[in-house]
Amino acid sequence: MQGEDRASLPDDLRTWVEARADEEGVDPETVLARALGTYRLAVSDAGESLDGDATVPERLDGVEGRVEALEGELDEKISDVRTRVVQVKRETDEKAPRDHAHPELDAELDRLADDVHATRNRMADLDERVDAGFENFEEILTYLDETTATVDENLRTVARTLLDLRARAADLEAAERERTALSELLRTANATGEKKARCEDCGETVHLDLLAEPRCPSCRTPFRDLSSSPGFFGSATLHTGRPPALESADSARATDAVEDLLDEALTGVVDDDPATGDVTDRDRPAAPREEESPQQGAAAGSEHGDD
Repeated sequence: MQGEDRASLPDDLRTWVEARADEEGVDPETVLARALGTYRLAVSDAGESLDGDATVPERLDGVEGRVEALEGELDEKISDVRTRVVQVKRETDEKAPRDHAHPELDAELDRLADDVHATRNRMADLDERVDAGFENFEEILTYLDETTATVDENLRTVARTLLDLRARAADLEAAERERTALSELLRTANATGEKKARCEDCGETVHLDLLAEPRCPSCRTPFRDLSSSPGFFGSATLHTGRPPALESADSARATDAVEDLLDEALTGVVDDDPATGDVTDRDRPAAPREEESPQQGAAAGSEHGDD
């Protein structure tokens, strides 16, 4: 039956149905059924809209009723405004006339005028005293400028001294940390009976009794711990990494306090003008790399000899 309906379709409509079926991958009967369903929905919606048009007169009557109600409210509000305007006009007419006087205000104005005059006289006296007291203003300013320059130079000296002391303290703390780390490594080696160990980073053999610092003589990586050999034929291992800092909390707070003091009181002192010849921390040359000690050379030589 569906085939007969499709065959009886006009050529243009049949061509469109077949093309639509090819695009959607379905048979032409499905496309035709969808088209008929859509047409039925359109006809149903059109019938509902026509039925809704029959209620337009009733809706217009409702709108007219609302408009009449709003017009009544507007008339009441306009009447209230008119009453208020009349009331304000009457209150304004009851006020004092334009040419009335206030004797108490005149007396107060006279008193204020006398006070202003007396204040001007005092200001004139102060101006004379200021002019007389600062005739040597330039001399005083020169003295203050020279004193400020002297104090500024002293502060620069103090700042440079503090920075130098802080750098020395940092070097001493670093050296103390290395001595402590080396002592811990040697103490662990003596406790475990280890004479040599393998560097965890580069794998080279290090003679513990020849170490002068807690670093690998070959790769210069710092040591942080020593673990003994796992067995009879195994080798001890020197674990690499930075050891924990030994600086106490009080020392850190003291350093922060010095930095805050320099930042607040000596702003711009460290970063001097190049014309003054002062050298800042950033302008100082980097410290040369520490020369290899004889113990390190011996340790490195013995490593290569053993390997």
